[in-house]
Amino acid sequence: MSDLEKTAAELRVAHAEGKGAVELALLSRDKLGSAFGVISFIAAFRTAFDVPLPVLQRAQAWERFGWGGVQISDQEFSALLSPWLTD
Repeated sequence: MSDLEKTAAELRVAHAEGKGAVELALLSRDKLGSAFGVISFIAAFRTAFDVPLPVLQRAQAWERFGWGGVQISDQEFSALLSPWLTD
């Protein structure tokens, strides 16, 4: 199992324990460490929650990632991902 697959599995567990989008994104960053970036964020969330690519491309603008360009807030980030993080 790759680091990405392990991270996706941990994201699913954390979500089942009640973690929201912000907490899950921060967890993915912590778990992937230096390997964390735009591509690994997208891959982890697609693998864990089957979030469509266009949604994840927008989510990568989250202000806490600091990847530049137009940024979205915690609230926008959570709202964007919420349809795929429901039980």
